[in-house]
Amino acid sequence: MIQDAPVSGTALSAPFLARLAREIANVAYFKIEVPGAAAKLREMIRLGGDAIEGPWDGEEAITLPRRSRRRRTGTMPSGAYPDALRRIVDDYAAGRREAAVAGYERWLPLINYENRQCGLAACKVLMKEGGIIASDSVRHPVLPLHAASRAGLVEIARRLDPLVLRWAK
Repeated sequence: MIQDAPVSGTALSAPFLARLAREIANVAYFKIEVPGAAAKLREMIRLGGDAIEGPWDGEEAITLPRRSRRRRTGTMPSGAYPDALRRIVDDYAAGRREAAVAGYERWLPLINYENRQCGLAACKVLMKEGGIIASDSVRHPVLPLHAASRAGLVEIARRLDPLVLRWAK
């Protein structure tokens, strides 16, 4: 799996990634976390064809519905609420589009808040809040959440009751 993320500091073009998939047998899965990830994935699939087995993006599931309708075989969003995202993906896979959309719309306030206000720190904050880990400290270059952002995240999450907030309690 190749992860294409801005934090790496190395830009990886869609043609380059597709070429890697076509020419290197064990390179078939990609996690694209750059702005415009959906467009980049479409281009990779067009250029790489069947060599692209796992075209995924992360982005805290912000593009999950569009991803689920195409040839994307999985998702690698935040680990903060996999219980909810699994139900959404399962509904799409089973052809229950309306149920998947309704599930996504229910979780969208949290998905959006995590994506736009919190980023990588959100998962750790919710795991700490749920008693799973003792510290929500993050490594450089990720900054800790501002207290107001943290409070907003926890407030939205509590309304949805994700497993992360009750698993270790």
